[in-house]
Amino acid sequence: MNSHRDRFMLDSIPLNGGLRPDLPSTHYLDNRIYSDHELYARERSEIFGKQWKFVCHESEVPNTRDFRQVSVAEQDIIILRGDDDEIRAFHNVCPHRGSKILRTIAGNLPQDRMTCFYHMWSFNTRGECLNISQDHGYEGCGVGEEGTSLREIRLHNLHGLLFICLDENTAELEEYLGAQVMAAMAIPWSSEVEVFHIHRQEIKANWKLFVETNCEGYHELLHTLNRTTALSTKGYKDRQWHVHPHGHVWMDQALISYDRYADIRRDDVTFPGMQENGHTVVDVFPDTMLNCRASTGRIDTLIPMGPSKTILECRGFGLKGDTPEVREKRIKHHNQVWGPTGTNLPEDVWAVEVQMENMVSGNSKYSVIAREEEGAMSDAPLRGFYEVWRRLIQSHSHDIDEPFNVQ
Repeated sequence: MNSHRDRFMLDSIPLNGGLRPDLPSTHYLDNRIYSDHELYARERSEIFGKQWKFVCHESEVPNTRDFRQVSVAEQDIIILRGDDDEIRAFHNVCPHRGSKILRTIAGNLPQDRMTCFYHMWSFNTRGECLNISQDHGYEGCGVGEEGTSLREIRLHNLHGLLFICLDENTAELEEYLGAQVMAAMAIPWSSEVEVFHIHRQEIKANWKLFVETNCEGYHELLHTLNRTTALSTKGYKDRQWHVHPHGHVWMDQALISYDRYADIRRDDVTFPGMQENGHTVVDVFPDTMLNCRASTGRIDTLIPMGPSKTILECRGFGLKGDTPEVREKRIKHHNQVWGPTGTNLPEDVWAVEVQMENMVSGNSKYSVIAREEEGAMSDAPLRGFYEVWRRLIQSHSHDIDEPFNVQ
C-alpha cells in the first residue's frame, strides 16, 4: 500500500490548474500570490523593507570614493567606499528637498564630496553635511550642517558580500543566517573573489517565481546542460537540500560531468574549497542565490519592480590574481551556463514568464509544491520558503482570502 496515496488521496486530486488540489495547505499555492497588488505592497514592506538583502560585492567598489547605486524595496541606495576605506550605505536622498544626490549607476567621486544638483548642498563620503549653499537664509530657523547628514543604512560585509537592512530592529546578519548557512557560504565565497561580469535582465514575472526556479532541483529537467552533465551522473539526484528556519536553503556539493557537454572540464582551475568539477548552491532568503560550478561563481539577486516585473542581476566571479589565461577560461565556463548567451538563463526566464502569463489571466489558479522524496528533486525548499513568507506577510499561501490568525 502506498502511504502517500492513502494520506493525500492522490487518485482524486484534479491537477488541472483550476480546481483546488486535495492536498495539505502547505503543498499547493494560490496563484494570486504572484499578481495581487496588496500582497506585493506587503512584501515590499515586510520582506524587502525589513530583512537582510544582498546588494553587491565589495570588488564593485574597489577604490576610495567608488560608488554604485542599488535598489531595495524600490528605494534608491548608495553603496560608497569612503576616504577612510570603509564601505557604507546611504539613502540616495538629499535631506533638504528629497532629490537624488547621485544619478549615475556607478562611478568614482572626483573629490571627497557628493553635491546635490538641485540646491548644491554637499556631503562627504561619511554622509556628513559639508556645505549648505547660502546658509545665511536659514539662520532664523536654525537649519545648519549639524543634523542634516545623509541617512545611513545598516551594512554588513560577509566574505566581501555586502548585505544591507533597512530596518534597525532586525537581528544582526549572523543571527539571520545562522552558523550552518554561514559555513555553507564560506565555500567558496570566503576566497579572494571578484566580480568580472554583471548582467541585468528584465523579467515579465513575479520575483517569487524566479526564487522558486533557483531553489528546486526538479526543474533541472528543463535544461539541456543539466540533463547532459548532472542528472545522468550517479548520485547527483541523491544530494540533499537543507532548509533553515529563516527560509535559507543549501544543497550538498555534487560532482558534474562537464566533459559530457562540449568536452569541457573544470578540474584545472577549481575554486579553493571546491571539489574538482563540483557544484554547490546556497539560497539566502528572500531572493539571492550563490552558485559555484567548480571554476567560476555566480550570484543571482532580484529587484522586484511590481507584481509582474522583476529585474534580475547576475554576477560572475573569478579569483583575484587570476592570470589572463585563467580568467579567460573562467569566463568561458561562466558563459557556457550563465550570462546573456549561456544556455540556462534564457530557459529559466522563458519558463517563469510562461507561468506568469497563465497566472495573470487566471487560466492557472493553483500550483503544486508536493514532492516529498529525499534528494535534490524535493519541494522542501519551496515549502520552507513559503512557511517564512506566510509568517512575514501574514497571509495564507494556499488561499489569500482565508483569514490569517496570528499565533
